[in-house]
Amino acid sequence: MRLSMSTVRKTFSTSLTFKIFAVCFLATHVPLLTLSVYLAAGFQSAALPVLATVLAATLGGTVFCLASLWVLIRPLRDVAAVIETYRSTGAVKSIRSQRKDEVGVVANGISALITELDATLSQLRRQATTDVLTGLGNRRWLKEIGSMEISRAARDRAPISVVVFDLDHFKSINDQFGHDVGDQVLMMAGATIQHSLRPYDIAARIGGEEFCLVLPRTGVDAAVTIADRLRRQLEAKAVGPLPVGRVTASFGVYCGDPTEESLKTMMTAADRKLYSAKNGGRNAVHWAIARSAEQGAIRA
Repeated sequence: MRLSMSTVRKTFSTSLTFKIFAVCFLATHVPLLTLSVYLAAGFQSAALPVLATVLAATLGGTVFCLASLWVLIRPLRDVAAVIETYRSTGAVKSIRSQRKDEVGVVANGISALITELDATLSQLRRQATTDVLTGLGNRRWLKEIGSMEISRAARDRAPISVVVFDLDHFKSINDQFGHDVGDQVLMMAGATIQHSLRPYDIAARIGGEEFCLVLPRTGVDAAVTIADRLRRQLEAKAVGPLPVGRVTASFGVYCGDPTEESLKTMMTAADRKLYSAKNGGRNAVHWAIARSAEQGAIRA
């Protein structure tokens, strides 16, 4: 008997079908049970009182049935709310049902799936916008975030500068020491860039050994100072078999006019100064200002 009751309790706690059957059974028999109690208590057996009692019991049984079913399926309403919130805002709300029946399994399963889906999508977004080797943003990410910063600078009438630079003689490093050493140099460059910039500066790897910085609220003097500091830090690094001074970089700095120029035009202008630095002997910073003949250079 004890085993039988244990089995019933387990079945009741894990089976939604059993719960619905029990609710429907009780709700259906409420009028009969009420009438039996009514007559057994010695109340009038006239048709009208009996009919009124049965109707009241039927209404009570219906309310009991609806309330019980609402309680049984209530976790599904929470699941629907979680799904709608995630679809509309992207916010993940975790739910945890203590129920062991099918509704509880569905609620907990969908909640876990949404959490896993969001984590997977976040990882895919990071992979789509991040350069795996250096940890910096990639060209796609730079185009999106950099354009936003250009627009913000235009609205705020604030200065903004773009720096384009690449590592000098990088191909010869790969050819002489192998691509593993070349990768080490790129990883060192990425780490140095991240440690050298301010929290709101933007850095991306836009080519094999080419990088770009977008420096919000930064005039040409500050941008040139940042670029030259980064140039000296790279030159001071020793990577694997490469001695200090073997890794150098050439920089082009351009302080643009965000009200008239796009990120693309600013990068093109900075790129021209980069090639000026490379043609001038490399390991240098060349700079220019929008709509101005003013330009300059800093050499090692």
